[in-house]
Amino acid sequence: MWHVPGELHAASLRCISRLKLWLLLLPPHPVLQLRLLYTVSLLSYLVFILHWRFSFNYGVVYNRNDSFSRVVDLLNFVTLTAAHLAVAMELIWRDRSEQIEQQLERVRYVLRVQFGQKVNMLRVHRYCRSINSILLICCLMLLLMTIYNNLVTNMSRLLVYAFYSEVILLLRLSEFSVFAVLILVFYMELTEVSRRLILELDKTRYEVSSLRRLSLERLYVLQHLLGLLWNTVRLIERNFALSLIVVLLKYFVDISVLPYWMFINNYNHVDISTTYYCATEESCKLLLTFLPSYICTRCEQMQRQLRSTLHGVATDRHNAQLNTALYRISAQLGQESFRFSAGGLMVINNESLGKVSVSTYQINFKAASLFPFLLQFIFGMISYIIICIQFRLALIDNNPEEVAQSFVTVALRR
Repeated sequence: MWHVPGELHAASLRCISRLKLWLLLLPPHPVLQLRLLYTVSLLSYLVFILHWRFSFNYGVVYNRNDSFSRVVDLLNFVTLTAAHLAVAMELIWRDRSEQIEQQLERVRYVLRVQFGQKVNMLRVHRYCRSINSILLICCLMLLLMTIYNNLVTNMSRLLVYAFYSEVILLLRLSEFSVFAVLILVFYMELTEVSRRLILELDKTRYEVSSLRRLSLERLYVLQHLLGLLWNTVRLIERNFALSLIVVLLKYFVDISVLPYWMFINNYNHVDISTTYYCATEESCKLLLTFLPSYICTRCEQMQRQLRSTLHGVATDRHNAQLNTALYRISAQLGQESFRFSAGGLMVINNESLGKVSVSTYQINFKAASLFPFLLQFIFGMISYIIICIQFRLALIDNNPEEVAQSFVTVALRR
């Protein structure tokens, strides 16, 4: 065997894998009968939830005659259910996690055998533990707010049914973040190997050809490793081809809509606990949306840094074979982009995050840090919130009977 089974998995994906089993997202064994059973159970559950949701036999935070809020509410729940379905079906029928782990173990094995470079498993464990901790904290906060609302409001069933789907989306996005951070760690190791190889080329500049041939062979191995890592990135994209774009688009909409619901809560004088729930959900989704974007941006920066190092090295320009190998690796890094994309529709990085949220008001920043794109996202989100509130107030102005009924409803609640 070329890898140690379970070592990388234990340091990175063990927590996520257990959660997928506990949440009944993934069968314990990949057999056809279990997959069919999980699929039928999932479809039955979602059909029941949708039927109950459209019956409106539960409490809501808005006036039932408010057509705009009613449409936004139903669309939000339908998209949540669709995202739940997309994530679950992709995990049941198209999960490639084991293939990705085997590919990463292969890269790790070649690094250790050919270059004597051991992947820093403490770093892997620290990064992945941070992501898992963020996921668990977000789920715990949502659970506590759901229990709190269950005690003080009449919307408990609605929040309980939504909680399960929300946790599944958080889990899927966190799993992608773990895979992305693994690619980042391996890129750090390859960058260190490249620097050592360049120093080795400098030291053997005037040595015999046998020593220089060994350095040249290692350059070819480095190029092979970069190709393996690029294939791993593409495999990760295929593993999240459908669910990632669905979850991200759902989150982009929710991040703009949730403040609107907080406004409706205050306008209708609904219990403040519902506002707390919306604020908690908003914070969790903001955090888990920015996290993978930042990690993928770091991967792109590491690739550009490595390409610049290899392209600019001036080691023995008289050796045409060596120069060809260096330029070939540089060209490979330029052509084989390590950018992560969501189903090929959207690149996952800070820049795309800002562009998606500012489709209404374009704000261009030249800096490469996270802060300008964070401003883009916040400005775009605020613009959509203002549009929703203005549209809602316009409907109120055009329908005074609704205002009167709203006051009656509030009085009855008191």
